[in-house]
Amino acid sequence: MKINSKANLHFSRLSKDKNKIHLSERYAENYFIKKTITHGANLVLKMLSAYLKKYNNKEIKKIDINFLKPTYTNQEFEILVKANSIFLKVDKVKNVEIYLKAKKTNLNHSIALKKLILNISRIIGNHKAKPSLILKTNILKNHTRKSKAKITKIKKNIFNLKLSNFTYTSDTLFVKLVKKEKERFIKQNRRAKLNKKVLIFGKNSDLGIYTSNYLKSLGYQIYFFPNYYFTKKNFNTDKIKLEKFLGSKIFDYIFYFISPKIEPYKKINYNFLYLDIFKIIYNKVKFFRTKIFYPSSDFINSKNLVFTNYINSKKKAENWILKNDSNGLIKIFRLPQLQSSQTYNLFGFYDGLKISILKRKINTFIK
Repeated sequence: MKINSKANLHFSRLSKDKNKIHLSERYAENYFIKKTITHGANLVLKMLSAYLKKYNNKEIKKIDINFLKPTYTNQEFEILVKANSIFLKVDKVKNVEIYLKAKKTNLNHSIALKKLILNISRIIGNHKAKPSLILKTNILKNHTRKSKAKITKIKKNIFNLKLSNFTYTSDTLFVKLVKKEKERFIKQNRRAKLNKKVLIFGKNSDLGIYTSNYLKSLGYQIYFFPNYYFTKKNFNTDKIKLEKFLGSKIFDYIFYFISPKIEPYKKINYNFLYLDIFKIIYNKVKFFRTKIFYPSSDFINSKNLVFTNYINSKKKAENWILKNDSNGLIKIFRLPQLQSSQTYNLFGFYDGLKISILKRKINTFIK
C-alpha cells in the first residue's frame, strides 16, 4: 500500500490542511525530510479503518498514537492489525504505532472520531503558516460534552493542541520544522578548474549536496554516482554497475559520502558501506591516481557506547586505509557531528555543528 501525490492533494482538500510539506517537493527539500511526506492524519484514518473492518462491532474508547518516522509520498507500507494495537511498517520498521481500547457495542461513533482527526490535521497543518509534524496524539471518549480547541507553546518549536468535540477529546504534541542551513556560493574564476572532474558518492546526502554546490562555484565538473546506495541483497549486480561506471571515466577527485542512518545502540553492519564497497572503488581508481576524500568521525576519540558499532567500523576502515593506501591517495578527515537530515531530531533541532565548516576540509583536500 502507498499514498501518492494525488492522494495527498485530495486529503489536503478534505482536511483543509495546507501544510506544504505534503504537497510541494521544492518546499519539502528545504527541511530534513527532503521530499514530501504523507499526512499523519491520513495514515491514522487508514489504520483505524483497517481495524474497524476487522472488528466492526467495536467502539473505540481510547487511542494512543505515536509517530516514530515520517512516511514519504509513494513509499510502500503495510498495516498490521491486532486486538489492541495497529502498526504501520515500512520495510518491517514501525513508522506509526497505535494502541487502543475498545469494547463491543452497537453504537458507531467513527464519524465523530474521523471529524476530530481531520480537525487536528487542519489546525496543526495551518498553525502559523509553517510546516509541522505531529509527534503523538492521545484521544479519549469525551464525557464533558464540550467542544473546544487550545494551542499551548511548550518550548521553542514544540506545541500542544487540546481539541475536543461532543464525542471525543484529544491531546496532541507537535513540532514546527526548522529549515536546513543554506549557503549561496559566489561563482569564482572558473578557467583553472574547468577540466577537473569530481565524483560524489551520496547523491542525496546533505554533505554531498553541499560539496557539489561549493565545487561547482569554483568551476569543477561534478558527477554523481547514479546508484547512490548499495545493499547486500543486490551486491553482485551493484558491483558490476560500480566497476563499469568507474571504468568508463577518469576522475581527479572522489568524495565518499555514502552512509546508512546512524542510530544509537543499534547493531548495524556499517562495514559493508564504510569498507567493503569502498575497497572496490579504491582498487578500481588507484591506477588513475584519483584522490579520495574519506570522511571519518571525531567520535573515534570518544568512549561513547551509544555508537559503538559505528565507531568500530570507522576505526576498521581507517586501519585498512593506512595499511593499503601506499600511494597516499586517500585523505581521511575526522569530522564532528554536522547539522544534516540525519542529525535532525523530531523535537525540532539539528544536532551538531553547521555544515559550512565542511568548506575548510574541502579546501585542504583539493589544494
